[in-house]
Amino acid sequence: MIPLRIPPLSSPLSPLLLPLCTISTFPATAKMMPPEIQPRSFRPYIAASISSPSFASSSFPSAPPYSPNQNPNRNSHFPSPSTSSSRSRFSASSFAHNSRIALALVPCAAFLLDLGGAPVVATLTLGLMIAYILDSLNFKSGAFFGVWASLIAAQVAFFFSSSLIFTFNSIPLGLLAALLCAQTNFLIGAWASLQFKWIQLENPSIVLALERLLFACVPFSASSIFTWATTAAVGMQNAAYYLMILNCVFYWMFAIPRTSSFKAKQEVKYHGGEVPDDNFILSPLEGCFHTLNLLFFPLVFHVASHYSVIFSSAASVCDLLLLFFIPFLFQLYASTRGALWWVTKNANQLHSIRVVNGAVALIVVVICLEFRVVFHSFGRYIQVPSPWNYLLVTVTMLGGAAGAGASALGMISDAFSSAAFTALAVIVSSAGALVVGFPVLVCILIFLSLHSNSYFISTYF
Repeated sequence: MIPLRIPPLSSPLSPLLLPLCTISTFPATAKMMPPEIQPRSFRPYIAASISSPSFASSSFPSAPPYSPNQNPNRNSHFPSPSTSSSRSRFSASSFAHNSRIALALVPCAAFLLDLGGAPVVATLTLGLMIAYILDSLNFKSGAFFGVWASLIAAQVAFFFSSSLIFTFNSIPLGLLAALLCAQTNFLIGAWASLQFKWIQLENPSIVLALERLLFACVPFSASSIFTWATTAAVGMQNAAYYLMILNCVFYWMFAIPRTSSFKAKQEVKYHGGEVPDDNFILSPLEGCFHTLNLLFFPLVFHVASHYSVIFSSAASVCDLLLLFFIPFLFQLYASTRGALWWVTKNANQLHSIRVVNGAVALIVVVICLEFRVVFHSFGRYIQVPSPWNYLLVTVTMLGGAAGAGASALGMISDAFSSAAFTALAVIVSSAGALVVGFPVLVCILIFLSLHSNSYFISTYF
C-alpha cells in the first residue's frame, strides 16, 4: 500500500488536499487520520462549512464542538411558548364593552352636535368621510389620524359656534361647560381608537390605558351631560335628583368590577375561583373616586344651586338627607355585586358593613320620605287621624323597606327567617290597609292565601 503523505494543517494547500482523502479510495487510512482531517462521512456532527472549507468561509468562526449534554434551546433567541405565555399580560381581541360605552357616549355626542349646530356637523361629516376613504384604501394609520383630526376640527368649530358664555351668562360656568364638552369629545376619540385592531398589536399598553381611561371618566362626563340636557328640558328645580339617579345608573354600568377586554386571562385563584385583581379594568383608586362621586356630588350640586334656601324648611333639610342616604343605600346594594371590592375582601366584614349602615340609612330615608313625599303629596288619601297616621305610615314604610332589604341581601334563607318575613309582611299589610281605609281582614286573608299557595308550589313542584 502506498503511504499517504498529508501536509500539515498550517500549509496553505491543506484546504485543497483535504477533499481528496475520501473513504472510497483510502478507507483504512482515513480511519487512522486525526478527527480534524477525517472526511465528513466519518464526522457527521461537524458542520458542512467545516468539513468542506472554502476560501469564502474562512473568515467566519468555526462551530463549537459538539456535546451530547448540550441544550439545543440554550442559544435560541425565541422563548418557549410556556415562558412567553406566562410573561404576557396582553391579549389582542375586540373591545367587549362597546354597547356599554355607546349607551353613555352616543346621546352625549348627539347633544353636543345639537349645541354646535351646522358648522360642527359639516366639519365632522367631511372629516369622517375622508377617514372612511382612507380606511377603505387600507391606509389604517391615515384613517386613525383622520378620525382624530375630524374630532379636533369639530371641537374648534364648536368653540366658535356655540356661545356657552352668553348662554350661562357667566364666564366661569361657560368655561367649565366648554371644558366638559372638550373632555366628552376626547372620550369619544378614545373609544374610536379602540376599534382599530392594529393599535392593539403595535401598542398594547396604550390600548389598556385607553380602556381604563374610558371606564374611569365616562361616568363623570356622561352623568353631567345627561343632567344638563334634562334640566334644559324640564327646569332646574329637581336637577340634583336627576343627577343622583343618573349617577346610580352609570355607577352600576362602570364602577362594578369588569374584566378587561385586552388583558391576558390568567388562571383563577384557588380560593373560591375568584378573578385576579389584575384582570379588572379599574384599580382601587378609581373605585374610591366613583364612590365619592356617587355619594357627594349630587349633594354638593344641590347646595351650590340652592344655597339660599337649603335650611329654610324641614322639606329642604330632608332633601339634603335624601340626596346623601339614597345613593348610600344604592352603594350598599351594589356591594353585593362586588362594588366595594377595594375596601376589603372579607365577606363577613362586608356583610356587617351592609347590615349596620343599611339599617341606619334605611331609617333616615323612610322618615325623610314620609315628610317630603307621603304627607306632602298624598296626605288626603290617609284615612287615619293624627297621631296614628304617622305611626301606621312609619310601620308600613319601614317594615316594607326592611323586608325588601333583607330579601335583597339574601338574609331570608332558613325556616326562622321565612317565618319572620311572613309575620312582618302581615303586619305591614295590616298597617297599610288601615292607612288607606281598606278592610284589614280581607287584606290578611288574601296575603295568607297567596303565601300558602306559593309555599305549596315551591315545596311540591
